[in-house]
Amino acid sequence: MKNRQARRTTRELTEAEKQRIERYREQIARELPDLEARDQMRKDAREEATLSGELRRAVHRSDLSLAEVATAAGITPIILDDFLTGERTLRSDVIDRLATALGCELHATG
Repeated sequence: MKNRQARRTTRELTEAEKQRIERYREQIARELPDLEARDQMRKDAREEATLSGELRRAVHRSDLSLAEVATAAGITPIILDDFLTGERTLRSDVIDRLATALGCELHATG
């Protein structure tokens, strides 16, 4: 069997394509600092030694997508994302649904 190599075709970008790429680069450059800050918030909130921190870790360990977790818990992905960054707390009924969606059991101690 012959070893086939893909052929690469190149062409010059049109001026409109170059401008569009430049606009995308500028948009990415504007949004990147906020995305990095939210990612750091998410990491910090996940490390909390609290029930919320434990739930956040369970979300991150889950094989479900964030959208699937949110749907199973009866909340929007935006609410879940705000919880994961520590910007939002959840009501106790939402915590119960989130724990159930993740297969977690809550137990009282003491």
